[in-house]
Amino acid sequence: MSTKDRSRLDEEEVLLAFSVEPSHGRETLEQYLKEYPEHASALVDCSIELMMDAVGGTQAAATSEGAVDNAWRRFQAAVAEPADAPLVNPFSKLNPSAFKSVAKKLDVSNLFLIRLRDRAVSAASIPAQFVQGLAAELGATADAVAAYLRSPPAMVSGHSFRSSVKPEVAEQITFLQAIETSQLTPAQQATLKAMLD
Repeated sequence: MSTKDRSRLDEEEVLLAFSVEPSHGRETLEQYLKEYPEHASALVDCSIELMMDAVGGTQAAATSEGAVDNAWRRFQAAVAEPADAPLVNPFSKLNPSAFKSVAKKLDVSNLFLIRLRDRAVSAASIPAQFVQGLAAELGATADAVAAYLRSPPAMVSGHSFRSSVKPEVAEQITFLQAIETSQLTPAQQATLKAMLD
């Protein structure tokens, strides 16, 4: 079907096409919203209904306030977009030697920096002073680094390639816990703990 023909689809045809897509996630919804902005409201409603069906059926979900709240949170997470620019990993441009160099300049262990890169440390517990120093070493703005650190932790696919157990994202630790468990020298620990005050 040509692009011209697709733009002539009525609301019912657009919703039907969306509902038979193999995935109803954020990417699919965004694609349909861009192609059919005139049907945006109906597409969002349809997406919510499909997510509620995935939770356990619309009737069961409607009878449980918790299930409705859960579906709504899942929907918001699926379509949430950053306010300004797309989220960029400030660590992505570092090769292994540059990564070690940044750790050395910050006077932290590689393990400590890996935990920050993998967002294993709760962003709320990281002092602004440290975020600013990290941003300077990464050649990024403090806001960009803070936004990256606040985003949900992700699992690096290579870490679980040969695992016989289903991999899971580990629970985040605090900045203080990271200081105490990341093979830092007493002097490094004291310097980082001073930033917490």
